Amino acid sequence: MERKIILKWLSIFSVSFFILSIVELIDLIVFSTVISMDLDGQQFTIINLIFQSGFMSIHAPLLWIFLLCVICAFIALALSIFRVAKKQIIENYNLAKFMLLIGLFLVIGGFIKMSFIVLLGNNTISTGLTTITFQEALYTPTITSVIGAIMWVYFIVVVCSLLISGLIFGGIGLQWMLLIQDESASQDQ
Repeated sequence: MERKIILKWLSIFSVSFFILSIVELIDLIVFSTVISMDLDGQQFTIINLIFQSGFMSIHAPLLWIFLLCVICAFIALALSIFRVAKKQIIENYNLAKFMLLIGLFLVIGGFIKMSFIVLLGNNTISTGLTTITFQEALYTPTITSVIGAIMWVYFIVVVCSLLISGLIFGGIGLQWMLLIQDESASQDQ
């Protein structure tokens, strides 16, 4: 494989990954503070519903905080990938290992992030008169505006793109490692 091409695509990926993660962080903040839900005639912003209203379970704030931490960890990962891609001093075998590790981190982190999204979405909102899951409330037009559902879907789209790119990076890194090992084995003979 051509080393310069891999480093170029690695830096392009890290920049796009960084932009996706920053937009996701902004989406989480705007989603939580601006989007409101109409429950039993009262308007609640999502952050108030999760943290202050008492309508959701005790672990809902923890899930929201963990989701925020995972997004920030992905931003840090994007910056570290960019730093490694710009140094260009890493040798080929270590670069192949690095790409395999990037793929593994993206897949594992994507599944962890998706589990937080699913758990938060399945959390029950119980006002006394209304009992509905958080995700059903987001997708119900009489409770939440359409933009709230669109912002919620963005989290899922980002996770799917991370999982796919993790599989691609892991596969390329593994293939490159095997090619390097085959070349070194044929040179030893």
